[in-house]
Amino acid sequence: MNILESTLLAIANLLYYPVIGGVLFALLHQVVSIGKFMSELKQRKAKNFKKVSTFKEQHKVYFESPSSTYKLIEFDLIYSLRKWQETYVKSLSANRLVIKAGPTLGLMGTLIPMGTALSSLSQGDLLIMSANMVTAFTTTIVGMAAGLTAFLMNYKQTEWMQRDLLECESLCEKSLVEWEESEQGMEKLANSY
Repeated sequence: MNILESTLLAIANLLYYPVIGGVLFALLHQVVSIGKFMSELKQRKAKNFKKVSTFKEQHKVYFESPSSTYKLIEFDLIYSLRKWQETYVKSLSANRLVIKAGPTLGLMGTLIPMGTALSSLSQGDLLIMSANMVTAFTTTIVGMAAGLTAFLMNYKQTEWMQRDLLECESLCEKSLVEWEESEQGMEKLANSY
C-alpha cells in the first residue's frame, strides 16, 4: 500500500467514532423532536398553539398604543411579522439539518467499516468482517431513519407554519383596516364640530 492510500485509510479510521457518535446524536435528536412534534400536535388540536398565541398577544399589546401614522403602523406590523417568522423558521432548522446529515452520516458509517471488513476478508478473518458488516448496515438504517422522520416532521411543520403565517398576516391586515376606519371616524367627528 502506498503512502497516499495509507493516509486515506488513517483518515477514514479517525472518522469512524465521530461518525458513529453523529449517527447516535441524530437518532437522539429525532427522539426528542418527535416528543416536541407530538406536543405541538396536541396544542394545535386544542387550538392553543403557543407561537400564534404569543404573536396575537404582542399584537394586542402593540395596538393599545400604536404608532401615530398609518405608514408607521404598517412598518411595525411588517417588522413584527418578519421577526416572528424568522424565529419560527429557526425552530425548524435543526430538523432540516438532520434531513441531510442523518443519511450522510449513515452512509459514512457504512463505508468506513466496509473498508475494514474487506481488509479482514482478504486476511481470512471472518469474525472481524461480520462485526464490521453489522456496524455498516445498522448505521445506514439509523441514519436513514433519522433523516426520514426529520423530513416527515419538517414537511408537516412547514405546512403548519404557512397556515400560521397566513393567520397572523390576516390579523395584521384586519387591525390595520380597523385602525384606519377608526381614525377616519374620529376625523369626521372632529370635522363635524
